[in-house]
Amino acid sequence: MEPHEDGRRQRYAHRRDELLAAATEHVLENGLSNLSLRKVATTVGVSHATLVHHFATKEGLISAIVDRVLTRAYSSPDLRSEEGLSPLQALWVRAVAPAGQRSIRLFLAITGEAMHNNPDLAAAVDRSIRQRNALLEHGLIAAGCPVEQALPLATYLLGTMRGLMVDLLVTGDGQRVDAAFEFLLRGMDDIRARWLQDASAEARHDPPARTADDRRPRAARNQDRQHLGDPRSSRRTGGGEEHHHRTGEGGQED
Repeated sequence: MEPHEDGRRQRYAHRRDELLAAATEHVLENGLSNLSLRKVATTVGVSHATLVHHFATKEGLISAIVDRVLTRAYSSPDLRSEEGLSPLQALWVRAVAPAGQRSIRLFLAITGEAMHNNPDLAAAVDRSIRQRNALLEHGLIAAGCPVEQALPLATYLLGTMRGLMVDLLVTGDGQRVDAAFEFLLRGMDDIRARWLQDASAEARHDPPARTADDRRPRAARNQDRQHLGDPRSSRRTGGGEEHHHRTGEGGQED
């Protein structure tokens, strides 16, 4: 055994994240064809036992790789602007960049495997899709989206983007796919404008917030206002006293 190989074995023995990064790079370069833990272990330079210790099975390793590659391609979509782009544009730019395309190509390959009677991979893909939807859902809510609309909208946006990425990876027609993405952006602008209109209309119909003084008993408020010479107290209490003198016990005027 070469000294540098033994060094790598010791290095990765307790560093799962570094080992996962190396394994992910191997799969990105070589794809899923004939993938095995032994092949990955040999390429990365660790023992088969080390991989089994951290990931248990090939499916366990692929599940971890799915999470990693999608995090790289769709990193924390929290709808904040990036480099002068709209949040959705920034997400698209990351996805269509060379690193993003490699990651999504691998994810699509894993998705294909998952749909052919592989429950472990299917569970990994399902979990990853739900996590991406949840991330975008929270970002949409923070941007003003009504809570009940956020998850369906997140599902629509990410599903549409995945479809566009499949088209791009298969045809390589970036100009046409980018033009299609512009329609998605325009639709999102219209949706955002409706959020603002609805929020403005709701604000106009909301009653003014009650102050701490408003929540006190009326008699106590009037007593304090009389003491302070507040004209509102004289109007209310004076009117009440006048009404009391005008009416008798049965509600008849004196």
